[in-house]
Amino acid sequence: MKKISLAFVLTTAIAACFVSCKKEDQTNQALSLPAGPQDTVTSFMVNFFNTNDSTTEVGAYDDPDGPGPLEASIGGVSLKPNSKYLITFLIEDATNPASNVYLHNKIKNNGKEYKICIGNPLGISVTAKDSDGSMPIGLVNELLTSSTTGSDKMSFTIKYQKGVKDGQCSPGILYFNCNIPIGVY
Repeated sequence: MKKISLAFVLTTAIAACFVSCKKEDQTNQALSLPAGPQDTVTSFMVNFFNTNDSTTEVGAYDDPDGPGPLEASIGGVSLKPNSKYLITFLIEDATNPASNVYLHNKIKNNGKEYKICIGNPLGISVTAKDSDGSMPIGLVNELLTSSTTGSDKMSFTIKYQKGVKDGQCSPGILYFNCNIPIGVY
């Protein structure tokens, strides 16, 4: 009788494990980056053009060796409260100095496969102004600062979303991510 009870307990425990395991998200499981050599973001520059007074601030994340051992150099920006900014990007892969690749052009030309997402610290609102024909890409954005002042970090995320793009940031594969210091004064 003990053997039957032990077998029953083991079978029940195994069945409980299978039932309690969460099924993985199938939308991202089949998605992978295109075959071949992958680009490395070595320079990520964010231009903040103030539409009120025509001044420009440039935030930058420079990492000449990509994921190599050298630390990235990060430059922040100072924005004005209650102002409207136009945000654009210069994204470069300079790992091969003989042939720099401008990744912002690659993203623009393949807009249905990419989305750039921007965080909203300090009461800032960001709205993508460009489109792949049906959904936002995020290479051109309108940013509105509020009356909230202070400093924080603004996140910038590029997602590869071929076949799963739905206008949100959640689906897809992380292509690049950085945080740039931002102040509103």
